[in-house]
Amino acid sequence: MTSTDSARTGGRPRLPGGARPSVVVSDLDGTLLDADRKVGERTRKALTAAVEGGVRLVLATARPAWSAREVLLPLRGLGATLVSSNGAVTGDLDDPRPRRVRAMAPARVREALTLLGPGPWALDRPSGRLLGPDWPDVLSSGGAGAPRVEEVPDDEEVLCLMALRASPPGPSSRASANLCWTSSDAGLVEVSAPGADKRSAVSWLLDGWDLGWSAVVAFGDAPNDLSLLRSAGTGVAMANAVSDVRFSATELTADHDEDGVAMWVERNLL
Repeated sequence: MTSTDSARTGGRPRLPGGARPSVVVSDLDGTLLDADRKVGERTRKALTAAVEGGVRLVLATARPAWSAREVLLPLRGLGATLVSSNGAVTGDLDDPRPRRVRAMAPARVREALTLLGPGPWALDRPSGRLLGPDWPDVLSSGGAGAPRVEEVPDDEEVLCLMALRASPPGPSSRASANLCWTSSDAGLVEVSAPGADKRSAVSWLLDGWDLGWSAVVAFGDAPNDLSLLRSAGTGVAMANAVSDVRFSATELTADHDEDGVAMWVERNLL
């Protein structure tokens, strides 16, 4: 594929009846956000115009909701939906009250850690982040001051377990655990409850809106975006995406630091 928009379709998305996507779903880091992890002005303007034209906007990220809201301040007021913690929590960007939550009991988290073996880990819970032994501050997404614990506490369910590992356990072990296993970055394994993934969260939203996947254009760059891009009527990979994402997408747009999402939206939705 080339690094130009609509590389495979050569123009506007080809949906049934010539319709354009009515739902934009975008990952944040490595996709919507630039290299400084900010929403650029071109991106803000393009998404604002799309929403004003009747498009629904969904921001889907591995970040916990509190961290996502910090970087998404420029998009407040657009009526966007926020899918956070890899799909464990779904709600409105402008309202901190969740509408859908899929969490794990602490005992399930300990089972996952046993399968993963020794190494640094951290937890995202509804009340905030906990850092396990040896978790590096640089990977705390603004939560470097979070409490440190030696083991998984029993006082609250867990939205996402993050572990610094080269790879997840083998397929048979993952299947027996009946949990969601994914990754938003190299060397990082993320574990969540069944149904706590981006695709399931967006599917829940589409059901509520009485829309199908053909109405969706989705943008992503990492393995945790794969099922989302494969399900969407139009799956757009960033030029900086990992190879599996690029080859699974129907289209390729420019790098996240070159306003790739804005470029595609301007060309196809405005």
